[in-house]
Amino acid sequence: EEFEKGIFNGDERWRKKLQGLVPVDGVKVKHIRTGEDVNVSRRVVAVFVMMTMADFSDQLFGFQDMLFENFDGRLEFKGNNFGAVWPGNGKPGLWLNSISRMGAVYNLILREEEIFLEEKKRVGVGEGEGRVNVVDCERDEDIELVLPPVFDKCSKVLDAGDQIVARDLYWEALSCEEGMEKIEELLVKSIEKNPFVGEPHVVLSQVYLTKGRFEEGERESERGLTLLLEWGCHWDKRVSWEGWISWTRVLLMKAKEKSWPNNSWGILNLGLVK
Repeated sequence: EEFEKGIFNGDERWRKKLQGLVPVDGVKVKHIRTGEDVNVSRRVVAVFVMMTMADFSDQLFGFQDMLFENFDGRLEFKGNNFGAVWPGNGKPGLWLNSISRMGAVYNLILREEEIFLEEKKRVGVGEGEGRVNVVDCERDEDIELVLPPVFDKCSKVLDAGDQIVARDLYWEALSCEEGMEKIEELLVKSIEKNPFVGEPHVVLSQVYLTKGRFEEGERESERGLTLLLEWGCHWDKRVSWEGWISWTRVLLMKAKEKSWPNNSWGILNLGLVK
């Protein structure tokens, strides 16, 4: 409301802290080859943060946790286990806490940039006409900052401990031999701890379809598919992202049909061809 009225409080704690880290005119860094100072605008810093999020989510899995001894799930690259054997145990990686924190920073930069541009517009730039909306190319104001949909539009930070618990519950469910009730219980608890990835929803959908609970199966497959599409990559990298998408669409189709095979050959023959 204050933003819409043109009231801006520059003394807000988050704004002062952010401006201290990434000033309005950007930051100076050393050129990687020449050592010369290079100015990087705040908007480009934001783009680097978002691209790092995308890179981590696309590339990382459990092997890197072993390599850097990421036991606390914060992914601070403190360890040096150079003897870790690739590809490791195949578990999903513990990178979500790290990039959820990056997402929160990205969101704050985006908000601060919006406030800065609105302040500039309200104060007025230029001569004669008074208020002229001038794009400052030195600040890269022509670069559009887009808010990724992950982590509720980068508004939530996943606790590092919850991330580990959720991953371990998911992993236990996939190897559980105690029946569908136990698998369902493990997956539900996993999703409670980490609601931000799609694969646990997908597996839970199959559990519900197997038990003939088609409405719940449809709900979980829709949620899983939405999250997988929002990420554009997969958390559980033992299967390709395209494989997860295809399988989830099969689940969703069968849930809508209220039909699920009751024998192994029927499961084997599932396929989406339309």
